[in-house]
Amino acid sequence: MIITDKLLQEDIPQFWAIDKAVWTCDNTPALFQYEDFDRYAEGLWRQQLLIAKDESTGEVLGSVSYHHPSPLPGHSRQWELGISIAPKAQGQGVGRRLMKELIRRAPAEKIGKISLKVFTTNPGARTFYKKLGFVDEGLLQKEFWLDGRWVDEYLMAYYIDDTLSVET
Repeated sequence: MIITDKLLQEDIPQFWAIDKAVWTCDNTPALFQYEDFDRYAEGLWRQQLLIAKDESTGEVLGSVSYHHPSPLPGHSRQWELGISIAPKAQGQGVGRRLMKELIRRAPAEKIGKISLKVFTTNPGARTFYKKLGFVDEGLLQKEFWLDGRWVDEYLMAYYIDDTLSVET
């Protein structure tokens, strides 16, 4: 497996298929974004991504997208992330390798915190993040009304280093 940050045009249909296969009302409030391929592709080009690919075939196995929570200067040392792993690649260390690479790159970008949100209806994901060192920061109760029910959402974070320089 290789990890790259270079999105290729031929990768986009693979991303589309992975996201359509893995996202449900049990793990995302944003299913609508997978209804129009052209809009999906346009949005993908704007994302910062780490992409895991099969080294021999070039097949996309999964990805991590990351961004600052807002354009405010006070958010310049934090990333929020989203992760998506192809169903056939789940449980094979792809997600762990992507997350470890993101964490490895964070200090060079002066990132001290990586945060994410995970539905209470997705306990496997929460367990995965905890094994990587993420901690619970809070619980948003009744955060989303999805598929005829309320869904709560955990806020989780990984702290890189609180001693980062204050240079600008």
